[in-house]
Amino acid sequence: MTKKQKPSLSKDLTEALKQHRPYAKKGHTNAVSAINMLESTVATASEELQAEIDRLEFSNIRDDAVYKSLTEQLSKIRSDYAILPAKLREDVDQLSKSTFTVTVFGRTMAGKSTLMEVLTHGDGSSIGHGAQRTTRNVRRYKYKNLQIVDVPGVAAFEGKDDEDVAFNEAKKADLIFFILKDEDVQPSVAECLSRIVSLGKPVVCLVNVKADIGSTDITPAKMKMFKRDLEKKMRKEHLEGIKNQLFEFGHSYGQDWRTVRFAYVHLKAAFLSQQQEYQEYASELYYLSRFDYIDQVIVDEITRNGGFYKLKAYTEIVAVPLVDSVETLFEQSAQNSQQGSLMIAKRKALSEWIREFTKSADTQIETFLTTVSSDLKKEVAIFAEDNYANKNASKKWNEVVKDRNIQQRAQKLLEQLGGECENELREITRETEFDIKFSYKLNTEQSLNMHSIVNGRRIWNWATSIVSGGLTIAGIFVASPLVIAGLGVGALGWLGNLLFKDYESKAKNARKELERKLTNHINKMMNSLRKTMKNVLYDELLKKYMNPMEATMNEVVSSLFALSDVQHMFAKRLNGKLEETNKLVVTEALAYEGYEGLEYHINSLARIPGYAVMIVLDDGKRFPDDARNSLRNLLKEQIWFVFQKDNLKSMLGQAIGKGCERSEIRIQDINGEPRIAHIPALETVDAYTRNRIRMAQQLTGLLIMK
Repeated sequence: MTKKQKPSLSKDLTEALKQHRPYAKKGHTNAVSAINMLESTVATASEELQAEIDRLEFSNIRDDAVYKSLTEQLSKIRSDYAILPAKLREDVDQLSKSTFTVTVFGRTMAGKSTLMEVLTHGDGSSIGHGAQRTTRNVRRYKYKNLQIVDVPGVAAFEGKDDEDVAFNEAKKADLIFFILKDEDVQPSVAECLSRIVSLGKPVVCLVNVKADIGSTDITPAKMKMFKRDLEKKMRKEHLEGIKNQLFEFGHSYGQDWRTVRFAYVHLKAAFLSQQQEYQEYASELYYLSRFDYIDQVIVDEITRNGGFYKLKAYTEIVAVPLVDSVETLFEQSAQNSQQGSLMIAKRKALSEWIREFTKSADTQIETFLTTVSSDLKKEVAIFAEDNYANKNASKKWNEVVKDRNIQQRAQKLLEQLGGECENELREITRETEFDIKFSYKLNTEQSLNMHSIVNGRRIWNWATSIVSGGLTIAGIFVASPLVIAGLGVGALGWLGNLLFKDYESKAKNARKELERKLTNHINKMMNSLRKTMKNVLYDELLKKYMNPMEATMNEVVSSLFALSDVQHMFAKRLNGKLEETNKLVVTEALAYEGYEGLEYHINSLARIPGYAVMIVLDDGKRFPDDARNSLRNLLKEQIWFVFQKDNLKSMLGQAIGKGCERSEIRIQDINGEPRIAHIPALETVDAYTRNRIRMAQQLTGLLIMK
């Protein structure tokens, strides 16, 4: 397509600010429209979340801890996202109350206060002394009809509370100045710059070059030494080294900082040039400070792109938290799905153990009963020979039985079996809790997004709830004692009938009858003992402890997958609103650069503010190089392209790029639909590939996990 003429913008700052008003109005309209769409989506999802909570109330979940944990998480999702639209409206309203805003970031003593003094021609009263921090609160200044905002120090030097204040102010900025000293290029400063860039704001990196000029009594000799020192620090190779070092840090965050504008200045020299006592050297100090270039950068950025920056500031208020929310929900859905799969494996292992244990326990009980029965039956013939005419045979037989300690031996066996159950319950609980904790930690460390709205750690309690209170085997036998004494042969009154005339014949019959009765009694006793022991095994150990454990694990599995489904559903809906919001940004950017209409060639897109835009085109289509470059320079983001394919894996492979082996990517279907993309090397990919994976997740709506 032919590029249209870009709207002419005044080089005069005051006039340019007037020309920005329609863009601000349009940005406000876009943001409010996006929030309205989000509010509708959240309201619908909220109703479905409440319906899910209501459904759980009448479900078969028997474990109160599982039920409570699940409903709490669903309620937390509902409440957190219900307040999101209102919070975004508040931010939009605050943004609409200001003119063009430049927010100044930097660590303490980087030169923020000095910059403010120069811009406002102050007397230096706000400039810090030594390590004393002066910017404890947000301060606002007027400069050429702009609002300049000085925020508390950042870069993890001044504390989390100050950083929260600073980054909250950044959401309302149209342009950000990031100040650092040339000697402060270090990881903590780079991390702060990465966070600022992630807000989707245009950034000017202001490098305050260190060269000592002293504070009093500037002499020609001192001036000469300062000039020589400063010129050395301002050499191109030194300044390029600072930029390149920061670029390397940017790569570690998957960001391309080559679109960041750099300016180099000596702020103290600029400040001294404005003070009455240094008027003799004022012109030279100001020239050496290079502050005129800072002034030029401010005017240039605002007159050239300020209209779009203002429009974009509104849209990013919605887009940035939406990216965070979508990725958080995707991440937690993937985590819960993974933990559900882990619990399935644990449940399967427990079911197998129960099956094997039951088989083994049955065998041990039968072996015990056979041994006891055999031992007693060996005594029958001798006992009958000695006691067939004994009136106290019953008492004597009970003594024989008692000497065998059958009850104690039976109880010992059952206690042994109970101990095996208790050990297995404790072991599987310990393993489950450890695996869930490890899985959570691993997912958190390797996740595509580190922020969290729903606290996944609550899931850890589900494992421990499975054996709430523990298993005390001894209590089982108190409730189910094995009464052996009552199983004796009873009074043998029938022996009086043995006074037959043929004594030997009658004695033989009496011995046989006693043997028969004793044998039958042993069999009855073993059957009764078998019933008692099996009752303990099945009704106490299995029915009251092991089977509930298995049932609770089933409930946990169902709950984890139910929660994963809800989070995935919500993530996909918010993802749709995120795409609409990002399309607005790209469409407005193309129009601003004179490429209005080119957006109709875009099938879909994904975007992470401050990182990149991934555009899906019809297969074989081409996006003009000049439009791509213009879009990149205006958005300050990389521009990537993916071509539409019917094959989802092909789309996913294109989006992720060469940072992962495509052949190892596996797409898992759930209920007949593609749901999860498994990437084995997820934890080893570089930051650049990780950001591409984040956008691949936006494009496909798949949960991406290892």
